[in-house]
Amino acid sequence: MTPAAAEADRRHEVREAARGWRRASAIDDATLAAIVRVYPDDRVRLGPGFRSLAFIFTGLALNAFFFFVMAVFRPRDEALIGALAIAFGLFLCVLTDVQVGAFKRAEGGTESATALVGLAYVTGGIALLLFEVARLGERAALSWTFALAGAALATAAWRWGMPAVAALAGVCFFLLLGQGPLPRLLWIVAALVSIPALLAASEHPRVPPSHRRSLLVTLGLALAALYVCFHLGSWDAGLVESMRRGGHGLHESAWRPAAILGTALIPPVVAAFGALTRRRLFLDLGLALGVASLVTLRFYVHVAPLWVVMTLSGGAAIAAALALRRFLASGAGGEQRGLTADPLFEDPARHRSLEVAAVLVAGPAARAPATADRSLEPGGGRFGGGGASGEY
Repeated sequence: MTPAAAEADRRHEVREAARGWRRASAIDDATLAAIVRVYPDDRVRLGPGFRSLAFIFTGLALNAFFFFVMAVFRPRDEALIGALAIAFGLFLCVLTDVQVGAFKRAEGGTESATALVGLAYVTGGIALLLFEVARLGERAALSWTFALAGAALATAAWRWGMPAVAALAGVCFFLLLGQGPLPRLLWIVAALVSIPALLAASEHPRVPPSHRRSLLVTLGLALAALYVCFHLGSWDAGLVESMRRGGHGLHESAWRPAAILGTALIPPVVAAFGALTRRRLFLDLGLALGVASLVTLRFYVHVAPLWVVMTLSGGAAIAAALALRRFLASGAGGEQRGLTADPLFEDPARHRSLEVAAVLVAGPAARAPATADRSLEPGGGRFGGGGASGEY
């Protein structure tokens, strides 16, 4: 990500945090206007609805153009088709870079479409050349495809700060490990090594907000991969091993009890870590994995029809979240032993963003007209707490 794009990303995060604070009545309109004035946004953005439409129609138009060209010229050589796909994909990647850089587009839909479609054509062209032209074996061709696609996606995610691209890069990484020897063990080691590193990087103040979100998406993927490795259904079906040598279950393995324990214990451990550390990703993912474990139990112990189990497990997860929120809010000052409901169910990074915005805007706001609110003007105290300072 270029320095200009990173700075615009930080400014946008502050502005969005300030608007959220205004919706919560934590600040007034004058303070919000001061924050918006201090942190101008020079990016071209669209709302969610128009952004989705721009993404869909741009993607359709790009694919229609490529297939129209293929239909007109009818190339027969597979090497030529693969080379044209790669060339078209690289052109779209350059177009994405121009939109993000010179045209200053962000969250506009068109730049995301050109990025994802371009990377898809690059990956497809590489796969076609490896399978049909180079005539590599299936495993070797898959390994090279996942490796090259993962490298391209990771570079694009770093360059443009798109969480969806980062997620696809993580998927390619685990698919590549699935082609190696002992793929389940490789997944476990990779997940255990990457989870703390991704968590620390996603909370580093020097990392732009878009990159933080990309790292959080990859972190969620690593947690899900770790759960899949210890999931009893995945173990019995040989899901991870099937990426290398076909589906062979591990029913007779001496390590099968570890899969039973993992299916039962990983979801509550992840959810508890999220609750204790106020990290919403872990809390949400822990609840989702808990529902998956309950559904898995239904296939091994027929306690009720599947739709009943899914309905009851989803309702139980919602009820547990509401009960926990009510318990925390029932204590003195809305907290229980230092735990409060608000940080648990709202993004703590957003709260830190609001604190930073309030402190940084206090000086310029003091020079605003006399009618402006001056309640945030510093008075000699120390600002900090919760790692809020230095977030941007």
